[in-house]
Amino acid sequence: MPVAAPLGDARPLERALWAAAAVLFLTGAAGDRVPWLRGPAPYPPEWQWPLRETLARGSAWPPILAALGLIALLAATASRPARDAPGRAGRALLLAGSVLGVLFPLALAATEPEGALPTLFGRVAYRTATSYYTVALSPEADDPLEFLRRHDALLPTFRKGAKHAATHPPGPVLFYRGLIGLCDHAPALTRTVLSVAGLPEANPRRPRPEHSASARAAGVLGALLVLAACVATAWPLAALARSLGCGPLASARIGILWTLLPGPVVMLPQFDQALALPVALSALALARALWADEHALAWSAAAGLAGGAALALSYGAPAFLAIAGTAVLCASVAAGAPLVRGIRRSAVAAAVTAAMFVAPALVGHHPIASAVEALRIHREFFTEPRDYGTWLVFDPLDLAVFLGVPVAVSLVFALLRALRRLAAGVALRPDEAFRLGAVTSLVLLVLSGQTRGEVGRIWIPIMPVLLLAALARPELENADDSPSATSAAVLAAAVAPLTMAIGLWWRFF
Repeated sequence: MPVAAPLGDARPLERALWAAAAVLFLTGAAGDRVPWLRGPAPYPPEWQWPLRETLARGSAWPPILAALGLIALLAATASRPARDAPGRAGRALLLAGSVLGVLFPLALAATEPEGALPTLFGRVAYRTATSYYTVALSPEADDPLEFLRRHDALLPTFRKGAKHAATHPPGPVLFYRGLIGLCDHAPALTRTVLSVAGLPEANPRRPRPEHSASARAAGVLGALLVLAACVATAWPLAALARSLGCGPLASARIGILWTLLPGPVVMLPQFDQALALPVALSALALARALWADEHALAWSAAAGLAGGAALALSYGAPAFLAIAGTAVLCASVAAGAPLVRGIRRSAVAAAVTAAMFVAPALVGHHPIASAVEALRIHREFFTEPRDYGTWLVFDPLDLAVFLGVPVAVSLVFALLRALRRLAAGVALRPDEAFRLGAVTSLVLLVLSGQTRGEVGRIWIPIMPVLLLAALARPELENADDSPSATSAAVLAAAVAPLTMAIGLWWRFF
């Protein structure tokens, strides 16, 4: 029996469920009425996002206004000027959304007693929350090349006092080490950053060299660069939506919605946010390689270079790159590209990523030994002590919370529609194949049990792929009506209160 083609835009029932999901979550999270929304149990050994001891003291109006501005931009995509010049309007609105996307998390951070930038510096310097900055200040990192050479031997020494640095590649530590060096050699930049941040040039409580003015300025700069990378992910995300058939305005809407999701907004400044950018860039370049008749090799190499940048930040990056790459490969096959050709071009990208990973061996780094040791420490602290069965349930729940429960609802709706068409023997469109590839890969990641807890932070790099899988439905005659301006604005209005509530009620540092 033939299945009717689904509507490209959200159906009334789906929109109603967005509102219902938002209300249910806010009701359960308010006053911690449903504690398991934060996770099954506190660390150690399991995981649960802590509650704030006290409510934020700053005004909630700045983040509310930033969120309203983003919703207004989504609504503006339906205006006559935007529809008359959709390409130019899409870029302009996405640029405005990027500016507001920077302001929104900063406004949330400003609700802390210290203010926005001092709060971000405190999070960067908080040893147990990140520890990359802490290690960057240590004598072991004074010489970056020597740090690289000794990295595998140093990791066990970080396992107690710097667990994040002990389970990651040297990239995040060298990122802060490089910024410290920059600020050392640019005193005017140091003074400007500290002046804008409202931080004194010296810490009177810790007047040691490692708490110098340049080190403090580097911490602030690092946080802002992580935020910039996270928000910039909206651009390759929108371009990837175009590759799947969405029009310029619909693609811009998806990019703008990225800046409102809970995970990317409230976790600042975590490198998981920055990691979303190279993963999205790699997926976009791979899509160009798989669809292209010309310059395919160059695009494959570009995908590999972006993948190498991702792997420099996280040993978990291969899983994220595989999920994004599988989704793109499935979409290309559905669009008519030969599977063998797609696998061949994907293999080129993977080879370039691998080459970038081992390249630091030329200066004495031992990348494989470091990866093995870091993953061993991760298993010791974060995988083996936690119950596999528990996280088969709570990992998807945590992902749904930080992706935005309404977005998760749309992902389920879109997945069910694609499965129904597949069962009916109807040829899948590229967006549907993308969706099935992404979700199938995600299920395999969940079943692997390699991540048990904290996926609201750790899986931020695959949230752009899941957002696109949830919303890209370019099956209407006008591809700029999927998602429509109305649906995008309604979805944003459902997600924004959740993001603010999570940021104001729960604690991440």
